[in-house]
Amino acid sequence: MTVDDAVTTPEAGRRPVQERAVRTQAAILDAAVAVLAEEGYAAATTVRVQERAGVSRGRLLHHFPSRNELFVAAVHHLASARLDELVVEFELPDDPGARIDAAIEAMWASNGQPYFVASLELWLAARHDEGLRAALLPTERRMGGILLETQRTLFGPELAGHPGFESLMELLVTSMRGTAITYAITKADRASEPNLALWRALARERLLG
Repeated sequence: MTVDDAVTTPEAGRRPVQERAVRTQAAILDAAVAVLAEEGYAAATTVRVQERAGVSRGRLLHHFPSRNELFVAAVHHLASARLDELVVEFELPDDPGARIDAAIEAMWASNGQPYFVASLELWLAARHDEGLRAALLPTERRMGGILLETQRTLFGPELAGHPGFESLMELLVTSMRGTAITYAITKADRASEPNLALWRALARERLLG
């Protein structure tokens, strides 16, 4: 049964229109990220997203009139949800050193998610697509703020209050992203990444030293 089928049943018809719209939009966004991550930007057409989400062409265009708007919104949607989940999934000890280790692990784990691969597809495509670049930049700025707030939560107020915290986070994010890109080729075990020890040591030295 498709999403469109689901919302035309008598039971669904009694649900508030807003609830149905939210469910349909979420299905479209999830499908868009999956298509981007699995098939790449060049193959990620709105038709493929429509098929994967199980919605009609008209319903997809109602929510997202343009391809760029769709894929940018999709990555932002999943990234925001995943960052919220990180805080819940990882045990965050009170001991400062152990807290740093757990926070670094959580940050590294976030770079192995489908939204990271989908983001990478958009970043590369935006180099040669000015329309995509214009749509992507404001969202990337918002995501930067969301990411920093998540990092503050992971590390806790005491560590996040260190004057060098933000510059350390910027360094760690760029290093982790660069390292994560290599996994698209090597398919290595992310849990055994040798830089994890280096990132932990760097964070301990900066925040506890």
